[in-house]
Amino acid sequence: MPDAPPASRLSHTPRPSRASRRRLWRVALLAGLAVLALLLTSLPLGASSPAAVGQPAGERPAVGRGSTWHLRDTLSTGPAETTFSYGRGSDIKVMGDWNGDGLVTPGVVRGNKWYMRNANSGGPTDIGPFLYGRTSDVKVVGDWNGDGIDTIGVVRGNTWILRNANSSGPAFAKFTYGRSTDQKVAGDWNRNGTETIGVFRDGEWILRNANSSGPAASRFAFGTAGDTPLTWGVAATTVPTSLRGTEWATLPTSRPVIALTFDAGGNDGGAADIMETLRAEGVSATFFFTGSWADRYPAVARDIGTYFPVGNHSRTHPDFRELTDAEIAAELEGAHDSIRAATGQDDRPLFRFPYGARDARTIEAVNDNSYGTFYWSIDTLGWQGTSGGQSAQSVIDRVVDGAEPGAIVLMHVGAHPTDGSTLDADALPEIIRELRARGYGFTTLREYT
Repeated sequence: MPDAPPASRLSHTPRPSRASRRRLWRVALLAGLAVLALLLTSLPLGASSPAAVGQPAGERPAVGRGSTWHLRDTLSTGPAETTFSYGRGSDIKVMGDWNGDGLVTPGVVRGNKWYMRNANSGGPTDIGPFLYGRTSDVKVVGDWNGDGIDTIGVVRGNTWILRNANSSGPAFAKFTYGRSTDQKVAGDWNRNGTETIGVFRDGEWILRNANSSGPAASRFAFGTAGDTPLTWGVAATTVPTSLRGTEWATLPTSRPVIALTFDAGGNDGGAADIMETLRAEGVSATFFFTGSWADRYPAVARDIGTYFPVGNHSRTHPDFRELTDAEIAAELEGAHDSIRAATGQDDRPLFRFPYGARDARTIEAVNDNSYGTFYWSIDTLGWQGTSGGQSAQSVIDRVVDGAEPGAIVLMHVGAHPTDGSTLDADALPEIIRELRARGYGFTTLREYT
């Protein structure tokens, strides 16, 4: 059944200072050039360091050689720890976080056809193939709207043609910048979470803090003519200090962005419509699965995990206040294993308490098992269904009326267990339109951890 939140709620502390960004880099390279990658490995669940993230910090080097990718775990000389084949030797190679789970993985472009994989291993394509741009275009990848998901773009001469979804379709932005002979780069130059454009010209970096035509925000010399420009940074390694011993009901930002979140613990009644809307609109979201839900609907879980970040919602959806610390650890680990098996994602550090039921002890226990906790500032009440007096319009009104920078919206994947209504799924298209009309964009929770 939907996770009806209890009346009792922990008071939310004042909004914490902005967490350091999950990453400051993206790379898009032409065929035959070296690629810089992020290889993220897993720590044991329940690591001894409080609130440790399951993925260590920092970028790792990688190269593409023919159709073989060679990834190394440290910035040092030595053999590759991970080697796999993906694509063809003649493909253009790119890397990006295609589903917002924090892991940067391979992609290839063959002519103007894009293929993406959500794991650093050989295997089938997860996203694509789809067509975008022309064969002769320069291919670029970046988190153009700051939602934590990398998407595609091309540069034609000095015209940038960027899209906020990994699919065929129209560009969201088209503008000129630089010269046709410049090498193209993208990065989060001002550390505000959105990646923007730049060019490298004879050893000079000419960077702009907006995805539009206009003057450079900064220029500096580094390297020489003929070098390949690469961008990199350091990813966060732990749950932010402001999440330890407490929770986030809103995101620590003043940007006009909203995090749509969907809990999945009952059935999958609204999943197809939700996914169709999010993908058609190019909107990011965060999902929380129970382990039992991921086991029951593995194909749906995999489909969601292919495009969006997934968090932990416990194994069996109990009230954590009634569990011992050992039982809490078992719930978290059981869900972690099921989510990993279904989606390939490491869900850490994203966790939401079943029913929103928590206290200081349970938050600490969750932190000790490598998770931070996420509450919400807007509950749509769609889970109450039409039999509970709700409607798609009441869901829309609650979200629009409660909208504020950094708001976290609680929605549900499942249909109501008795009346069969899927109010959150039904309301979602209009919610997106109304929020955009008010100047809001969308982001993921992982983008702030």
